[in-house]
Amino acid sequence: MKSRTAFVITIGLLILGIAVFTFTTRNQEPAQVYPATINRDCAPWDGAAFTVSIPMDNGAIINISIWQSPDIKRPATFSFPDETGQVGNTVYLQPSGEYEQLSGKISFQRVEEGKPVEGEFSFTSGRGEQFNGKFKAEWGNLTVMCG
Repeated sequence: MKSRTAFVITIGLLILGIAVFTFTTRNQEPAQVYPATINRDCAPWDGAAFTVSIPMDNGAIINISIWQSPDIKRPATFSFPDETGQVGNTVYLQPSGEYEQLSGKISFQRVEEGKPVEGEFSFTSGRGEQFNGKFKAEWGNLTVMCG
């Protein structure tokens, strides 16, 4: 009789687990994938860098500058603000021309010049506005001369 009770409890817990998993995942909307542009850039000390520009639906643009070579072979995440002053910067540029620093992170699967770059971002403005999504960036033809 003990084994039958244990079996019934196990089956009940399994069904409950499946129900909870189904309930928690069914209402999650997939993150919006924004078309973006990526260009070479210069770090403040004239080193290699790149900038991802993500246009928002309201006409604003999120610019994320990463101050290193656009040659990232493995998944990488960058957090902002950058306390060291060596990683990069992110700015929310409103259609009016006003801008503000954002805090949060951006992740890349890989970055290779000439190939589309995919990633995710999650930023918060100083006013508490949230910006979350995925992006697919195509390389622009902006020519940059550092140094």
